[in-house]
Amino acid sequence: MKTVEVKPCQPMPSRMRVTVTLPEDVHQALSEWAEEEDRTLANLLSHVAAKAVRDRQEQKKEESRSDRT
Repeated sequence: MKTVEVKPCQPMPSRMRVTVTLPEDVHQALSEWAEEEDRTLANLLSHVAAKAVRDRQEQKKEESRSDRT
């Protein structure tokens, strides 16, 4: 397993730093993905995490709407 520290390019007060431990095969796959998209690994992980949060929030909104009907 490799430990990857995700750091923003420029420190900003509104961004948080997280350390993630990944299996080597997952790290390799993500590194290749990031390279294909011309992103850093940290930027790819930030993008994927933000999208997952947006998707989850939308799913919860839809569940809330369906509970009211």
